[in-house]
Amino acid sequence: MVKKRSGISGTKKNRRSGGLFENKVAWISGAIILIILVQFFVLRNEGILSLLELKQEIRDMETHINRLETEKAELESERDRLLNDPDYLERIARERFRMAKPGEKVFHVVIESKKAETSP
Repeated sequence: MVKKRSGISGTKKNRRSGGLFENKVAWISGAIILIILVQFFVLRNEGILSLLELKQEIRDMETHINRLETEKAELESERDRLLNDPDYLERIARERFRMAKPGEKVFHVVIESKKAETSP
């Protein structure tokens, strides 16, 4: 009671079983599409590589800004101390500019280094 189909089974044997990329045309067109997509999304000026470079540049600039803000705060603190703390101002004047009050004597200590002995 099983009917056998004639003609259909013969054509199925001749067909290739496989996916979309089994023939050369499909491979070539897939490669071309892939190259176009890579160029469009990666190599363009607005591509992924440019985006990553810009993000790195932003991080570098933020780090630089943080360093400058820290330096600014230190300089403002130094300025306030120079304007408002006379003891600190006097110490800086003595250390950096070798200043002395009238009537004070300043002594400079010179440390001699050992000279290399010459052979006779």
